[in-house]
Amino acid sequence: MELGHHLKKARESKRMSQQEVAELLGISQKTLSNIESGKSKPSIVQLSEMGKLYEVEIIPLLAENGIHLSPPPPQQIVMRSKKS
Repeated sequence: MELGHHLKKARESKRMSQQEVAELLGISQKTLSNIESGKSKPSIVQLSEMGKLYEVEIIPLLAENGIHLSPPPPQQIVMRSKKS
């Protein structure tokens, strides 16, 4: 599931309108709509504020969407021997 979709569901679970959230974040309703539809990405500050408003953990949500704030864990490397 896309980040914007998760944010929209979290907003709806709090029974908040886009206009209410946009005003609290200091952005336009259109900007919030674009974030929720995946047309644009929120700033880290906006994400932090949304996390507080919606009472959701943002870091796991980002990780689910392939966004890691720390380096991802190392991948296991498989060594193959050369054929002579």
